[in-house]
Amino acid sequence: MACDFVLQRELAFHETDMAGIAHFSNFFRWMEMAEHAFLSELGIAPVVQDGEMFWGWPRVRASCEYHSPIRFGDRFDCHLFVKEIKQKAVVYFFRFRKIDPDGLVTALAKGEMTSVYAGFDVPARSMRALDLQTALLEKIEEAPAELMKEARLKRP
Repeated sequence: MACDFVLQRELAFHETDMAGIAHFSNFFRWMEMAEHAFLSELGIAPVVQDGEMFWGWPRVRASCEYHSPIRFGDRFDCHLFVKEIKQKAVVYFFRFRKIDPDGLVTALAKGEMTSVYAGFDVPARSMRALDLQTALLEKIEEAPAELMKEARLKRP
């Protein structure tokens, strides 16, 4: 069973602000990208459509704490950890780190995101939270306490 996933990226020019560093809003995009890649790797579609019904993962909470800037061309990791599995939601913890070619590790940011499994009825314009599917629960688990403790450290 999976409890973590690493998305590796290079900061693109269009993701920078006037100072040449990553715009803060990108960290939320990268958290979502990591979540979708994690689910896809497990064979779970992030969004499913059947006729006029959709199932997906709306976010009900997201936060990010920044530690160090990242600049155009820098390579970095967005490490996703399954922090908590609830009846209708998954809480993820994210650690962003830059690892230089010489092995120097720089903590960039850390964040959390809560995604609720929900169904959308388009004609009725309604949405409701649903219990997590067995197919998902058989593939993921909460990250062990030791791993979460190490992941939460501000500085590596």
